Order: sequence, then C-alpha cells, then structure tokens
Amino acid sequence: MSGGTVHEAIPRETGAPPQPRYGVLGQGRHVRVDVTPDGGAYQGHCHAGRAAARSYGGAVLAQALDAAHRSVGDDRVVHSLHAYFLRALSPERPVRFTPDVVRDGRSYSMRQVTAEQDGKEALTMSVSFKQPQQGGSWRQPGMPDVPGPERLRNGWAHRPQNHPLRTSVEYREVPMERRPDGVRADATPADGGRIDRYGWMRTVGAMPDDPGLHAGVLAYMCDAPLAPTALVAYGEPRPRGIALASLDHAMWFHRPARVDEWLLFACHSVAAGDGRTFAQGEFWSERGELVASVTQEALLHVPRPR
Repeated sequence: MSGGTVHEAIPRETGAPPQPRYGVLGQGRHVRVDVTPDGGAYQGHCHAGRAAARSYGGAVLAQALDAAHRSVGDDRVVHSLHAYFLRALSPERPVRFTPDVVRDGRSYSMRQVTAEQDGKEALTMSVSFKQPQQGGSWRQPGMPDVPGPERLRNGWAHRPQNHPLRTSVEYREVPMERRPDGVRADATPADGGRIDRYGWMRTVGAMPDDPGLHAGVLAYMCDAPLAPTALVAYGEPRPRGIALASLDHAMWFHRPARVDEWLLFACHSVAAGDGRTFAQGEFWSERGELVASVTQEALLHVPRPR
C-alpha cells in the first residue's frame, strides 16, 4: 500500500521490539473525556476551530461519542450518530458530557448524550452501537478516481502551524482541476452546481488498536473540510464577513478503518440557501473500501454585495 503510516520507534533496550510512537490523537488528546470530580458524568475540553473564541465542532463530536462509548460493553461498536449543535462552546472552559441509556437490545444499544457548558445545553447527540456480524458480503459504489496523497499540497496551509488540527491531522488536498466527475470546480451559487472537493487525511503519528478511538478520531477529522466546501464558491479559506457554523451532523460508520492510514475524504456541497448550506461526504480507504458516510447542515451567512 502506498503512503502507509510511518511508525517511529521509541528507543528501547537492545533486543526489544520497537514500539509505535503515538501522536496527539493516538494519546487520546482532543477526543477523550475524563470522569467528572463528582463522578456523575464526563468532562472534556474542546479546542478552538477557525474562530479563537469558538470550540471546534469535531472535538465536540468526538468527545460526546467517547462519553457514549464508555457506557456500552466492549462487544459493541458505533455504527451511527446524529447530533444537533445548539450553541457555541468556549475553548477556555470545560464541557460536561452526560450519556443516558435509551435502550440495550440483544444486538443494538442506543445512547443520548448532552453536552453542557456553564449549565447550558450546547449539543445533543443520539448514538447507536451494535454487535459486529461475521460473514456476509458488501455492496458499494466505486471509489473516486483521484491522485494519491503523495506530492499533493498541504490542505492546512491557511491554518497557523500550531493549530491543533494541523499538529494532529495530515490533510493533502487534491487540486480542483483533478476532480474525477467533470463538474465545474468553480461553480457559483448562481450556477446551481454541486461543489466537490477531495482530500486525503490521516493522523500525525500512530494509533493504538482501539476501534472506539479510531471512530472518535474519524468524527473529529470529518468536521474540518466538509461544510467549508461551500466556501469554494466565495474563495476558501473563508472570506471576510462570511459566517459558517454547524447546525446538525450525522455520521454512519460502515466498517472499521485505521485513521493512521490515508483515507480519502470526498466532500460534496450539495445546496445552499435560506441562510444554510448542506453537505455530504464519504471516507474511502486506499483499498477502495467505503468506510463512513457523513451529512452536515451549517449556518451560512454571506454579506450582500454593496
């Protein structure tokens, strides 16, 4: 496989096997929660996104998912989540995540998670888990035909070098002229066309063999490029005066995937209007496996031309 993860060895005694060096996300930072001092829920800190005063939505999703995951047995894996962002969170203060048991069936479990800050609800998420099934066959469409991650430009070039996304996730963006479907890359709102953007993503550093952590990191990564695909029509990265903020988010995990190996994220800005924009996305492994699907609606306010 091309572009595989490089596992940097930690020096050990002679004769001992080399151990992988876990990156920021492999250590659980940005995506894990801790038990609160009162023991009644979980606590996390969600770092800033593009705006310094607002927490990054992917960190909120990942930590809410982690809180839900801690309340189910080890025999169950997440297969879907549906979240509503109710108000912005501050990266300067802790967030309280409370999972509630909705149902535990023979094969499926449902949890409802609420994220609060300063006593106010900021996110509500439904998460469904299931027991993996052995055997069977897969049906899926073909993977988009785009260049591999080698020699592609850094898609985070517009972010500060010390931004948590840039230090924890690699993002290699496919040039717009290399899109596989022939749809115009420079579609504008007046054209009514769909805007597509493709990029390869993986963690900086290795990850442990923990399926729940890999799923959480996938939720963490997906929020960064998806809704902003709509801004391509206005000159992404975000032009001055344009407001973009997540409203709701849904994700389906089709099969296990390693996030420390390259995954292609195909982002599609499908519609925009009424102060909102709607996007869809798919994650693909380098082997051509459809790993996960994502949908997102976001607030989009564009200043009127003077």
